[in-house]
Amino acid sequence: MKITLYQRTFPVEGAPVTLSLSAFDTGEKRTFSAGGKVYAASYSKVRIVGPVGAKVERPKNRVTWDGDNGRVSSTATEVFDMARAGTSGFRLA
Repeated sequence: MKITLYQRTFPVEGAPVTLSLSAFDTGEKRTFSAGGKVYAASYSKVRIVGPVGAKVERPKNRVTWDGDNGRVSSTATEVFDMARAGTSGFRLA
């Protein structure tokens, strides 16, 4: 199952970095102020392959799938970390 996460970053040191499951077409704009300047967020896609049946629950901003012990629900950051480590059936695409 392919999952697309969107990494939001700001071009200034110390700015927040988050992973978001929102699509680009939400119209959501994020800014960060530092040193009297306002920086707009930039977005990049992170593609992940997950276990069969993995689903993105957009209203809850979570990824869910059936694990060995029942239904599992994780945040985008947790899923990204699992994909980077190659654990729990997740990997970077």
